Amino acid sequence: MAEVARPRRQHLALPASRFIGREGELAGLAELLRRGDRLVTLWGPAGMGKTRLALELASRWAEAHAGEAVWLCELTACRDLRAVCGAVARAIGAQVAAGRREATLVERIGRALAAEGRALLVLDNLEHVIEAAAPALDTWVRAAPELRFLVTSRERTRLPGEVSYELGPLGLPAEGSPERSAAVALFLDRAAAHRASAPPPPPGGERLADVAALVRRLEGIPLAIELAAAREGVLGVRGLLARLGSRLDLLAGAGRGREARQATLRGAIEWSWDLLDDRERRALARCSVFRGPFTLEAAAAVLAEPDAAAIDRVEALRDKSLLRAAPPGSDGATRFALYEGVRELAAEKLAERGEREGAAERHAAFYLAAGEAAAADFERRGALDALNRIAGDLEELLAVAEGAVAAAAEGAVAAAAEGAVAAAAEGALVAAAEGALAAAAAGAQGAGRRAAVERALRALCAVEPVLSTRGPFGAQLELLDRALAAAEQLAADPLVVARALAARGRARRLRGQAAAALEDLGRARAQAAALGAEALLSGIVADLGVLHHGRREMERAREHYEQALALHRALGDRRAEGRALGNLGALHHDERREAEAAGYYERAIAIAAEIGDGRLEGIFSTNAGLLEQERGAPAQARRRYERAAAILGEVGDLRLLAITLGNLGALHHEEGRLAEARACHGRAVALLREVGDRRSEAIALCRLGAALASLEEVEEAQRALGPAERLLAQLGDEPDVELARVASGFVDLALAQAARRAGRGDEAAAGAGAARRRIARAREGGAEGAPSSASRSDDVRLLLRILERSLAALGAPEARAEGELLLTEGARFCRPPGGAWHDLRERHAARRLLVALAEQQRRAPGRGLSLAALQEAGWPGERILPGAAANRIYVAMNQLRKLGLKPWLRRDGEGYSLDPALPVHHVAVEPATGGDGRD
Repeated sequence: MAEVARPRRQHLALPASRFIGREGELAGLAELLRRGDRLVTLWGPAGMGKTRLALELASRWAEAHAGEAVWLCELTACRDLRAVCGAVARAIGAQVAAGRREATLVERIGRALAAEGRALLVLDNLEHVIEAAAPALDTWVRAAPELRFLVTSRERTRLPGEVSYELGPLGLPAEGSPERSAAVALFLDRAAAHRASAPPPPPGGERLADVAALVRRLEGIPLAIELAAAREGVLGVRGLLARLGSRLDLLAGAGRGREARQATLRGAIEWSWDLLDDRERRALARCSVFRGPFTLEAAAAVLAEPDAAAIDRVEALRDKSLLRAAPPGSDGATRFALYEGVRELAAEKLAERGEREGAAERHAAFYLAAGEAAAADFERRGALDALNRIAGDLEELLAVAEGAVAAAAEGAVAAAAEGAVAAAAEGALVAAAEGALAAAAAGAQGAGRRAAVERALRALCAVEPVLSTRGPFGAQLELLDRALAAAEQLAADPLVVARALAARGRARRLRGQAAAALEDLGRARAQAAALGAEALLSGIVADLGVLHHGRREMERAREHYEQALALHRALGDRRAEGRALGNLGALHHDERREAEAAGYYERAIAIAAEIGDGRLEGIFSTNAGLLEQERGAPAQARRRYERAAAILGEVGDLRLLAITLGNLGALHHEEGRLAEARACHGRAVALLREVGDRRSEAIALCRLGAALASLEEVEEAQRALGPAERLLAQLGDEPDVELARVASGFVDLALAQAARRAGRGDEAAAGAGAARRRIARAREGGAEGAPSSASRSDDVRLLLRILERSLAALGAPEARAEGELLLTEGARFCRPPGGAWHDLRERHAARRLLVALAEQQRRAPGRGLSLAALQEAGWPGERILPGAAANRIYVAMNQLRKLGLKPWLRRDGEGYSLDPALPVHHVAVEPATGGDGRD
């Protein structure tokens, strides 16, 4: 082999299009090469941009390392080792005599590479010759110790010393965000290039939002984004979005100038399909029935192969970039998933093989059995692991398969199912239900059609524990409506129908559809009683109690709760018994029978702790905290709320966690901790919006609006209160409507305070008067002796207390605040029980000591602050002799006594404290007039 002058750079001309994104990947790959890794494989699925990234890296490497050779060797046209050797020889400028044995060619090229010293060789598109070329590559790595190899492939080489770098999708904008991510930037750049002289589409946030939605649907895959951008001029972004149900056909014929395997998304994926053996093709085709991430156990069931064989197939597909690793589900199990383009092609191949029905049947059977078992376990124990076993098949679909159901829907139900199910994206169990409905609606007859509908109902009931605790609420309602309608026509199993009716009733209640929920639960109760299904009946009776309670029909609620309690005890169902006791506590709580309520709550919490049901314990700990708060025990209430939030966070019940956070935020508001109140209410609103509990979201918005108004952020408060008031008015529950009116009283008060500071006395008086009228309306009874909203709703009572105290600070006479110590921020002003407001702005030491005493009372009621602690609080950072410090403290305490706090200041062996029986409340509004003298 004769030596010739070898090029130092070969085939490094960059494409005309701009390189967008991937700066992090470039830096990561360059670091691997710099640190001495000699064989780096850049691997990933079709269309991910491996070649473009490798070319950019090679070009930048050549500029940064001018003394090193940098070569690009394209292997797409190679079909065997001899062709690979020829391509490498041409790339490095070495001539190889024809007819040489392959082993000799490999050896000679190795010597040529070794002679180059430090250099970089990029081997592009190795996957189709990897079996033949991998041993040769290993030889070259060993022969040329100063040479670095960068390989691009859809499969790793698995050679000794290889460092693999998996290339994933481009960065995507967050859900609902039009931010300029790398994927959005790539689409906009390529679309602009294809428009050339055509007028650009109108700019603005609306188009960006559409582009963000499109690139999310395209999963951030660069090839798919570029092909879509080429057609934007004809279809527009929304036209592209509407046609993504068949993306392989949509993203075709738009890639002129590309190699055939990259000219279309179909061609790119077909290239990978052709490299599989028949067992791998069969496995990939069957995996197309999965809607989202799946476990090895699920794969074994759908592939109809033993576990060991299923593991081999999944591993092979993963190694060839046709399956991707998905984040573990909430159950912690390892999961895999398909990109949508791969899934679409695999589904076509499954249909061609005539195996779609069998794979779908195995898929549905696996998830139905697992889901029903987990749902029954959750009903029995209420445990997190049972809930997570269901959620594991739901959660990841929400993040990675937006709109997937539209592409997979079958039969006559496709059009009806697409909108509702794509929005809900409930997961594998709902997919099983929809498949059963499709089979029924597409023409199956008699027993087969009835069995399909029953399977759908069973799957939807199995999904309920997750949807009712984590949301989105009502996500299965549309499917339940269709399935129950079909079940009536087909005389489906009455027990299955009764369970489904009860599930729909609960879903309707959570969506605020009380009348429809009552009808469903009534029908379910009658059927369960006729069938003698006592366990089902007891749960339905309890649900009816909750429904009547929510409608403020107290006697009917009590009747159902007590009947449910008797049924639960007869069945020995301790969890259900605890639930019934807690519900009776809530009923007594709303009836202002506080001692009885506390007793029921404690019994319910004890049962929940005994059986290890964190969700139940969290519910009634929150209720007990609210009762403690109403009874003037904020420290105990805080402990209850914090305990409940910790438990519910572990359980993962987002709805109940949000409600608990709302109560904690209300306590913060009542104590004058407004920033903490805003944070709690803001998080509660976000969680409730996520799960779809519209009523609770509106209540949280009312509380958030009240806190914002107390912070004098009036415009933000009005933005929160407007939607809340409209939504609660639509739902039509009068105490909730009154809650929104009371919350608006905080806006009245904030405007009054601003007017008072500006010297507009008439406006200030008008604002305070408006707030007082809201208070009076909430406390007044209705027509014909109907109870007031304040007496019927703890939410109303809580906001009323805070509003009344704030009015007292403003100078509006409110007798209800007379028995409390009121403090403004930092104790700038204070009002002792039964006294007037005092201005402490210049009494620095007394003010600081009062703040410290109030905080100590909150944290540790009855425990005194030592003289050393009081010295640090009153004169922070000063060095004072002990005798002088004691004298100063005595003087400051005397000042507080003279302000009217003498009956409430205590001194014992531990130091000074405020009487724990003294209610201390912080208000955001400062009084209209300053008080007495100065230090």
